[in-house]
Formats: sequence, C-alpha cells, structure tokens
Amino acid sequence: LGGAGRLEEAVKSYRKAIALKPDYAEAYYNLSGIRKFAAGDPDIAGMKRLYATPQINARDLEFLCYALSKAHDDIAAYDEAFHFALEASRIKNATFDPDRFEADVGLLRSKIGADLLRPREGRGNPSDAPIFIVGMARSGTTLVEQILARHSGVFGAGELPSIGSFHAAMRNMATSQLGYAGRDYSFWKLIPDDALVQAAQGLLDFIAVRAGSSPVRFTDKMPSNVFFLGLIAMMFPNARIVHVRRHPLDTCVSCFFQRFTNGNDHTYRLDWLGRYYRSYVAAMAHWRKVLPLDILEVRYEQLVADPDRQSRRLLDFAGLDWEEACGNPSAGEREIKTASRWQVRQPVYTTSVERWRRYDAYLGPLVDALGGMKWIKAYHKS
Repeated sequence: LGGAGRLEEAVKSYRKAIALKPDYAEAYYNLSGIRKFAAGDPDIAGMKRLYATPQINARDLEFLCYALSKAHDDIAAYDEAFHFALEASRIKNATFDPDRFEADVGLLRSKIGADLLRPREGRGNPSDAPIFIVGMARSGTTLVEQILARHSGVFGAGELPSIGSFHAAMRNMATSQLGYAGRDYSFWKLIPDDALVQAAQGLLDFIAVRAGSSPVRFTDKMPSNVFFLGLIAMMFPNARIVHVRRHPLDTCVSCFFQRFTNGNDHTYRLDWLGRYYRSYVAAMAHWRKVLPLDILEVRYEQLVADPDRQSRRLLDFAGLDWEEACGNPSAGEREIKTASRWQVRQPVYTTSVERWRRYDAYLGPLVDALGGMKWIKAYHKS
C-alpha cells in the first residue's frame, strides 16, 4: 500500500497488525518507512519496550533498530539515531571486499575503451526508448524517475535486473564456450552482435508487456548499471543516460541509515561506503571519456531547489514535450518498491540537503575512506 501511495491506509494496516501482535518488529519497521515521528510519539515508546525485551531475536532486533533510528532522526535526537543505525548495521553482519571491488573497477577502466564501444553497423538495437538513470543509491534517482514517469509517454520500470543478468550470461558463455578465464571485462569484445541485438529486443519486449503498449520512452534505474554503461552502449547505441549526483556525505549517510532489501552490502560500514563511492566516481569519470552516449548530469541539490527548471531539463533531454504532471511527481500512482517510497510521495523538499552535518562527529571513517574533506569539497563543486 505504501509503495502504491496509499499511505494513510498503509499506516492503519500496520497499526492494526501491531495491536494484534505487539512484538511485530517488522510492522514497526514498515510503519517507520511511511510516516514521520514526533517527540513523545507513542510508537517510539512501543518500540523501546519491545527493544528492551530480553527474548527478542536478531532479525526482529535488526528491524527494530532501523525503525528506532528513523524515529530518532525524525525527532532530532541524532545521537540516539546514529546509535541505533550502528547497532542495526552490526546485526546485519554484511560482507563486502572493498579491495576486490576496487580492483574490479580498475580492470573495467583499463580494459574498456572507446574503440570497443564505438557503434558499428548491426550492433545492438537502434531504439531510443531507453533512459538509464544511474547514480548511487539514495542519491535522488527515484525522484528523477518519478518526474519522467509522470509523462504520458514514459513508463517507469524501476530497477530492472536485465543488464546485469545479460552481463553474467555473457561472462558464463565466454568462460564455458570460449575458454575465457579472466576476472576483467575484456570478454566484452567476445560478445556476438546477434546476442546484443537479442538481449536488447528482449528488454524492449518485456517493457511492452509490462507497460501494456510500446511507450515512447522507458526508464531503468538499477544502481549497478553504473558499472555496465559500456555494455548498455553496445546494446542500445541510441539510449540516454541520466546521472544523478548528490553530496557524497549526504548520499553515504542516507545509505548507512537504510536497510536495503537485497544487496548493497557495502552500505553497512562507513569505510566500505566511502571506498565504494570513490570507485563509483572513478567509473563515471571513465564513462564520460569513452562512452559514445549522451549523459545528462542532474544534481540532487539543484533539483530540489529548482524542480521546475530541472524537470524541464530532464524532459528536453528525453526529447519529450513538457507536461504539467511532471511538475508534481508526488502525485504519481505507480508502485514504488525502492527505499524512497515514502519520500517520493511528499512534495519536493530540501530538508535532506546537508543532512550529514547532524552526524558529523561520527563520520571520521567515512571521510577518511572518501579521501578527506578536501576531496569531498572538490568533488562536490566539480
């Protein structure tokens, strides 16, 4: 219900569930994602009572800690909010190898150049329907997609696994049939043109079925696509790329406070987050040099400060005429399943800008992993 925008109905449903089962930690967590808490809120008291229960299991404790973190952030009790976020991430017990990840991104940058990505006759699908929205999780990609999806000629497809799945299939093919044994991305040159054409057409067919027609444009905002933009260029030589940027510290703090449903294991430690962010920045810098596709850069801070101008810029980039609905993204009826489902239902707001300053005292490991405040300021201004 919350993902579909029926927030009041969803709140009532979660409250009913808690009334029937007071130790239903996941209901508290889901409730915290679709409402704003106030000081003295009885829901906070209920969560704290459950938190103090000795027999609570680890899974319920994780849900509860994320909910308590969100609640204390809402009421400006920032020390408590960070405490609960830290405890939640500890319980999550995620695994991530930043050394290997950085090495993989380094291989991507060294092996994939403009010569490989240059379009040639017969490669890929000529459709200009796809708009790939890339950027870090919690950077504003959902808001950008919602603005575009409010247009009558755009289907917002959310986060599609299609590109990553095709990449994995092609790696397996290169390994099993062609003897490819490396970890780098050099197998991209082994991908047959007909495989690119078929994969691209398969995605277009999938969108047509989901959309109920063939939309003029469709969006895919899978975060991992940021590392597959070269493959996307080979599949769709006329695709459009929208890169959404937000202050590095705001982005990473928002990730740290978020319990992701799947993946994103790098978000559960501040130092991991910083190193992942630097690799993402390096990947995007590489794509700007070698990618034969148009890339529109959208700054989250500019988008929320001047939504009308930035929204019109988005529509122009997509080759679409302005429609008034695009100026009211919170009114969309499409279901949103990502972590931003509550925020995107609110009118565009600026209160999340420089949120990181609330937690400045705790961000040393993140700042160090990003390369220090000098790097952070320089990148944010670039």
